[in-house]
Amino acid sequence: MTVTRVKSVCRMCHGGCGALVELRDGVPVDIHGDPDSPTSEGYFCIKGKASLDLLKSPDRLTTPLVRTGPRGSGTFAPLGWEAALDRVAAQLTATIDRHGPESVVLAQGTDRNYQEWVFRLANAIGTPNVVGPAHVCFYPRVMASIMTYGAFTFCDYDGDPEVILLWGSNKPDTHSDGVIGIKFLRAVERGSRVIAVDPRRTRTAARSGLHLAIQPGTDCALALGMIKIVIDEGWYDHDFVAAHTSGFDELAEHVKAYDLDRVARITGLEPGLVVEATRSYAQASRACIEAGTGLSQNENSFDTHRAIALLAAICGNIDAPGGDVIWEPMPIEGRRAFPRSDLLPEEQARKRIGGDKHKILSMSGWVAPGDLHEAVLTGRPYPVTSLVVFGSNILASHENTARVRAALGKLDLVVVCDLFMTPTARCADIVLPTSSWLERDQIVEFNSYIAARQKIATVEGCRSDEEIILALAQRLGLSEHFHPSVEAALDAKLAGLDLTWQQFAKIGHLRNEKRYRKYREGGFRTRSGRVNLMHHGLRAMGYEPFPVHRHPPQADPALPYTMTSAHPRRFYNTEFHQLPTTSRGQSAARVTVHPDTAKREGLADGEEAELFTRAGARGVRLMVRISDSVAPNVLVADAGWWYPDEPSIDESLRSSVNLLTTNDRSDVHMGSATMRGVAVGIRRPGQDRG
Repeated sequence: MTVTRVKSVCRMCHGGCGALVELRDGVPVDIHGDPDSPTSEGYFCIKGKASLDLLKSPDRLTTPLVRTGPRGSGTFAPLGWEAALDRVAAQLTATIDRHGPESVVLAQGTDRNYQEWVFRLANAIGTPNVVGPAHVCFYPRVMASIMTYGAFTFCDYDGDPEVILLWGSNKPDTHSDGVIGIKFLRAVERGSRVIAVDPRRTRTAARSGLHLAIQPGTDCALALGMIKIVIDEGWYDHDFVAAHTSGFDELAEHVKAYDLDRVARITGLEPGLVVEATRSYAQASRACIEAGTGLSQNENSFDTHRAIALLAAICGNIDAPGGDVIWEPMPIEGRRAFPRSDLLPEEQARKRIGGDKHKILSMSGWVAPGDLHEAVLTGRPYPVTSLVVFGSNILASHENTARVRAALGKLDLVVVCDLFMTPTARCADIVLPTSSWLERDQIVEFNSYIAARQKIATVEGCRSDEEIILALAQRLGLSEHFHPSVEAALDAKLAGLDLTWQQFAKIGHLRNEKRYRKYREGGFRTRSGRVNLMHHGLRAMGYEPFPVHRHPPQADPALPYTMTSAHPRRFYNTEFHQLPTTSRGQSAARVTVHPDTAKREGLADGEEAELFTRAGARGVRLMVRISDSVAPNVLVADAGWWYPDEPSIDESLRSSVNLLTTNDRSDVHMGSATMRGVAVGIRRPGQDRG
């Protein structure tokens, strides 16, 4: 028996932990963390340990399928790969010829390092329409940073921040953005003080120096109130503000409306706690802000992230040791260059759905799902006929499930590329089986390193998304814009480092060394070269030049609770519910309620309850968990839930909180749906719905 070990990078979540895969006679038998990883340092979570479940799952799709019954019925017949790809390409060609390339929409879920491939295909086709979770995930933060100081930042945990402001993020459980929670925990072990802003008393919040149990959806008001305190008390970095910002006086005038009493009323926080948190952050010698996706899922999404960016800037923490460091990409053909945005004609870019309404999201190249579904159902501004989905279960992940389902039903062509038969795949005309991260070669690009993810296994009948995109490009006559193979593309991406893929795979990873205060060399990457505290470009686009907190509508007495949501740490978004390792500890979605709430509503721990947004409507069914970790008026539901073994779409999605979310209150800049901060009621099953 021959035993070998291969270094790779896990992609069971967005973290990018280093992985060591053990093979016996070429077959993967064990997997654990790589202690040499520059980010995870040997840490490996339960999701990563479930990678072999994913590789070997008997539920994996292993042959292309074509729909034979009504859409959504789940009745399919097997089809060969070449025939399936020919059929998809023929139907895409027909709709492009009849309605133009903009009638085709590409969709994806969380970036599995093929996002740039999806965009390259879209740009080559000539469609400006790519839809995904960008509006409620990473991009409100990215665009707020770019609009403020011309670049994206990340927390410098290795720089030993004195204070870490953990805002809408539960870093040790979520491991987002290639900055693994272990780095956060190491900084805490070395003495960093944590201020947690979170409606829940998470394990992290419970161990923090301060916990601000904020009302969901009110973070923008808190950030603006903190800016006012910093300015009033003179706690800002006077030298940095004078030399490197513009609009400070106007900002000081703007935040006068966010006095402490008002902010306390909006956020539900004690005024003294707000002042203490502000003082701790502003007066720290080194401080960073870890802003999570909890801030991106409401109507204040973009302005919340921009207010936080302004707070960090006036305190002098941008690109500083232990602060929020500006990312410098390594010289590879990566996320910026590989999509080939130059292939998309300007007249086509102007056709992006929702581009006239959610202009900041459109600048990033994305379409908001709510705008897409409206276009499909109304036929405005033009017919949308075809949707090709890469790795996304949009019936569970997109807001407003009923509208998503209606839109899927109206499309002429739905293609889903996935590992499993999800509710979304059940609605497809053609399903293409894809490979897991253990079955593909990829270059992983994060802020602190680039690394090789190496193919170490093959599941017969499955192909990577990159291989599918290359095959479709060839059939659509677009091969001139693509490389002849995945390996050739990887070679081209690495040309700036004078490496081939085979050479890089042997190296494993390359660190991206940080440089601090790069703005001293030539200013910030904004038009003025300064941090835009006041943004004239936003005003020119019809937006406010400063962040503004938008209040929810007046509460309905029948909906006395505010629902927020979080993903259970064993799962990732809508994934892994059918894997033994991850599903062993939890088989049903839960809603956490305060003991007073449970008593008032007659709810018992471990029993089922229904959340609802209309008294007479069907609710979302979840198991009750009683805990004082939430406020009496707050309910925390498990997000991204579906049941793989249920025979119908309705039953599969019975615990999906997106049955309750709508597009009624969305961010004006990004189209971010209000998925957290939703007014709901709760009742026992069978209770009168009238």
